[in-house]
Amino acid sequence: PRCSWLFEESRIDKAILKSIAGPDLVCDGEAALEKVSAKSCIRIDGLNNAWRGVGKWGEILRMLPEETLTISAWLSLDETLPFGGVVSAFQDNGDAEKGWVLGYNSDRFTFGLATEGSDDGNGRMTYLEGKTAIQRGKWYHVCGVYDGQRMELWVDGELDAESASQRGRILYPEDGNLVIGAYSDLNEHFVLDGRISQVAIFDLAAKPAWVAHDFEHQKAWTALPPSLDAAKEFGFLVKPYLQYATRDSIRVMCEVSRPASVFVRYGEDTQFRKSVEARSEDRLLHTAELKDLKPETGYFYQVVVREEGAVPEIATPHASFQTASLAETPFAFAIIADTQGNPSVNGKLAQHAWALRPNFTIIPGDLVDDGTIKNQWVQEFFASMNPLFSRSPFYPVLGNHERNADHYYRYMDLPPPEYYYSFEYGNAAFFMLDSNKKVGPESEQYLWLEAQLQSLDRLRKSGDSKIVWTFVSFHHPSYSSDEDDYGNLWKGKSSWGDLRIRPLCELFDRYGIDIVWNGHIHSYERTWPIRSGRVVQEGPIYMITGGGGGGLEQSGPIRPPFQNNVKRGHHFVYVSINGGTLELKAYDLAGMLFDQITLRKPK
Repeated sequence: PRCSWLFEESRIDKAILKSIAGPDLVCDGEAALEKVSAKSCIRIDGLNNAWRGVGKWGEILRMLPEETLTISAWLSLDETLPFGGVVSAFQDNGDAEKGWVLGYNSDRFTFGLATEGSDDGNGRMTYLEGKTAIQRGKWYHVCGVYDGQRMELWVDGELDAESASQRGRILYPEDGNLVIGAYSDLNEHFVLDGRISQVAIFDLAAKPAWVAHDFEHQKAWTALPPSLDAAKEFGFLVKPYLQYATRDSIRVMCEVSRPASVFVRYGEDTQFRKSVEARSEDRLLHTAELKDLKPETGYFYQVVVREEGAVPEIATPHASFQTASLAETPFAFAIIADTQGNPSVNGKLAQHAWALRPNFTIIPGDLVDDGTIKNQWVQEFFASMNPLFSRSPFYPVLGNHERNADHYYRYMDLPPPEYYYSFEYGNAAFFMLDSNKKVGPESEQYLWLEAQLQSLDRLRKSGDSKIVWTFVSFHHPSYSSDEDDYGNLWKGKSSWGDLRIRPLCELFDRYGIDIVWNGHIHSYERTWPIRSGRVVQEGPIYMITGGGGGGLEQSGPIRPPFQNNVKRGHHFVYVSINGGTLELKAYDLAGMLFDQITLRKPK
């Protein structure tokens, strides 16, 4: 074989696995071994302990097959995924598809491959899907074979799928890595939940007799009782949190550690006179929409988890929420951006924010440091923010660190397409955008926002809308005095913000947006009102609230005219609205007030 690995204790030293052939492997997290029939296997937890090749991609690439290929692996899966990987060396990002991956989906094993003969200019992968239904906990022998003209997927010694749509040399990506135990490329990192015993990669196409022989060698494993992780405690992977409150509904979400049914009991007191079953595609991540609620009303809820055959059920402590306020009712909300990678800080800010009892929270992007890594969502975001999000819904936008990963879209339940949306609360309208994507005058988001603001403007002028305040949130700042993100202010000039965003500012001016909330820069900044790029007495105020947890940044030595207040430090912002009066306060990590403004609208 070109590459071969046995996962034995004698071959592992400080999370480095010594290979039989090919590159050594390093574990992303803590290496975990188990015994199966006197042999060792690795236990991969579905979160953060996949394995990857040691060395630069160019060095690893020289060890991989070029013209023909056989990938052989023994594995068992505790859980499946829509996109799962056993062994991979690929990139599949939009229409950029190169390399190969032996993997699985929610039901079947898969084998994906891109070759030079089928290259459309940016690579094109063919994915085979087998016919064998995956049984959780069962051991399987899975092989992907390519002979230069035909792809084959073998499961337990039997041909499961084949295709002749690829031909020629294997087309590898310009950058990547060899990964075992995850479907991992530039913008996705879905970690396997289960076990892998051994993996080998050959630079030849295995014949049916070879595949059958390789299977027979360890066939007894397929008859073993399902080796589900009995040590994995049944319960919540992500505790219940709230999404998208309206005046008559709210969404309760949670993720459990093993497939189960989830129910939400709720009512205006803890007698919980109503109950609804949550919907779920995989019986792990669940969403329950509570409907026909009363406006601006407090409710109590409890989430109940039932595993088939398990007694007793699991029930959360009582929690509470409020439906959205009517236009004439005061309300309040928090803004916390760039919570990424620092649960000790974002958790403390969440506690400070909850102490003020906000109706909801806005997060202007970079919720996590790498959106492709599930462990960051589970342990570095939801776990620490739960005291706030279990009682107060949050409305996020995508930052650059989310990397447009599927985890974001799985964990959020927002109006489609989810990367931009709007909502109303009290007498305010909020417009949420994705500044990673195009926002110029001909872009989808620009045209959508323009239509939304035009419609709202007509309704307000005709007296058919009670909206008084309008806000916009996206990640990258239109205006910033940061020291080096938009030019090094210690040595030269700055563009004073992200120029890609500036076309949106014309819409903000035209339709009277009150405040724009951004993140990206890990500091605090509030501008004077700005219109047509100049400071004015009345116009949109731009605020950077990026002190939610990421490594801190600061403003440069040159003060631009638009700068009103700046601060280096972790922080959150709290906004209270009563009719035509808006009070905005900014608090640091100690809970101390460091900035405040009051805006008033004419009656």
